[in-house]
Amino acid sequence: MNWPSPPAWLRALLVNFALWTALCALAGMTTYGDAAHDGDTRGYVAMTLGWWYGYLAMMLQSWLLYLLYRRRPGWLATPARILAGYTAYITLCAPIALLGLAVRRCFKFGMSPSLSNALHYCAKMDKFEWFVVFVLLTLAFGTVVASLLWRQRRRQATELAQARLALERQRLAALRGQLEPHFIFNTLSAIGAMVRTDDKPVALDGLARLGDLLHYALTNSARDWIDMADELAFVRHYLDLQRLRFGERLRVRIEGTHLLDDGIECPPMLLQPLVENALRHDLECHDEDSDIVVTFARAGTLLLVRVTNTVREHAAPKAGLGIGLRGIQARLQLAYGGAATLVTARVDNRFAAELSLPWSAGQ
Repeated sequence: MNWPSPPAWLRALLVNFALWTALCALAGMTTYGDAAHDGDTRGYVAMTLGWWYGYLAMMLQSWLLYLLYRRRPGWLATPARILAGYTAYITLCAPIALLGLAVRRCFKFGMSPSLSNALHYCAKMDKFEWFVVFVLLTLAFGTVVASLLWRQRRRQATELAQARLALERQRLAALRGQLEPHFIFNTLSAIGAMVRTDDKPVALDGLARLGDLLHYALTNSARDWIDMADELAFVRHYLDLQRLRFGERLRVRIEGTHLLDDGIECPPMLLQPLVENALRHDLECHDEDSDIVVTFARAGTLLLVRVTNTVREHAAPKAGLGIGLRGIQARLQLAYGGAATLVTARVDNRFAAELSLPWSAGQ
């Protein structure tokens, strides 16, 4: 059964009285040990209750102070305001706290708890008791202010984190809005190349495959994470579409796919731009066969995805939108922060793009 949460004022009252009760219990322990030597036969509970009743006025004052600052958080905005509040609190509450303690002493010594007797006791009160009241009021004020400042800082941190998350989601949505037209543009260009060769059956087959690819891209682009195995299946379908255009010249080896059986997740549309980039820098630059290799490997807590292709001298890729790799860099930053990287390099006659992803990301 789910019980309703108590109102904020009641929670504050209960916490406030619990802290004061713990302090009174500690004070009762010290006086109980001393009283045994003075012939005081009262028990520990009675002595603790004596402290509790004596400090009742300060309990109520600290609770009211908490409620006041909850309603006026601006009074905690600067050290000067806090100091002014502390001065006012001590000035107003110290006399009442001393009177409350004096009334309790009247009961203890069998005196009538009248105002005149309380004032008379305050005049004769040991100055150390005055000092103790001052210290307790200071501690109460400091505890209230510290708890409220901590509450404010935590709320501000939460609001800032939510604002940053909303901003990142907006940036990711804008980036997805770039990636989808980028993918569609380049794929339609491939089908256009088939039409120009007057190979209509192949072009129609390509359009059908394009429909399947677009369904995947549009369905999953709204998700933050997707199974890497599904992403690889999408890449294979993309290669099937490109194979209609390039035929047997398109040769791609994919290695280490057994690692994806562990359910590794990644942002959607992460692998396809790497493979597309390899095609643009390989097959579209010459008339020979391609040599593209996609490798999955594990390095400790990281999943490495490496895509390499041959680079032909004096051959430049055809113009494209040019946002593929830049888009991946931005998406990695949004999804993983600094925990994932994309590194590109040319070694001898091969170009390599390597993704480094946290092994358990998104799970």
